[in-house]
Amino acid sequence: MISRSSRRIAIKLGLALAAVLVTLALLPTPASAQDSRSLVLLLRHALAPGGGDPANFDVNDCATQRNLNDVGRDQARDIGRQLKALGLSPTGVWSSQWCRSFETAELMDVGEVKPLPALNSFFQNRAAGPAQMAELRAFLQSLDPEGGPYVMSSHQVVVSSIANTWVNSGDGVWLELTGDANEPWRVYPAKTDPLELPPGF
Repeated sequence: MISRSSRRIAIKLGLALAAVLVTLALLPTPASAQDSRSLVLLLRHALAPGGGDPANFDVNDCATQRNLNDVGRDQARDIGRQLKALGLSPTGVWSSQWCRSFETAELMDVGEVKPLPALNSFFQNRAAGPAQMAELRAFLQSLDPEGGPYVMSSHQVVVSSIANTWVNSGDGVWLELTGDANEPWRVYPAKTDPLELPPGF
């Protein structure tokens, strides 16, 4: 038979446990879960052997362009799998209009891919770079820092202009959108073998 004092202790323990559970339920979502909404994964397209584009390049004709090989296609699919494994569900996916970039984004299979000319390569037309990068920076600043994460597939020359760094095919950078006009984003490396979130996320 349970004594009266034991019953009182059991009741107090039960009430204490209930209070702890209520407190935990009221705690805010961990910062890392919230922070992923502020991330942009800006990638250089997957492996497409060679450099630049043929002299007869036509943005509307993939046959005139340098394209992904089978290794590059597998690489793009793997990046998509890794994004999903990290628990990220992009709310926006954009790509350069170049076929190798657009195919990279499509094979990642993380959302509908929309063309964004500001992500196009200007490797062979450097004079277009400053105006195009101003357009891309404005687009990035227009994104909701709490509305992501976002994915962008582009080219080395674009990634380098935004992040001041060289990246290999299929790699890129994480941009953490801040909402601060003076420092609109913070840059972190995003190697994709394996792909990891930035420190602290």
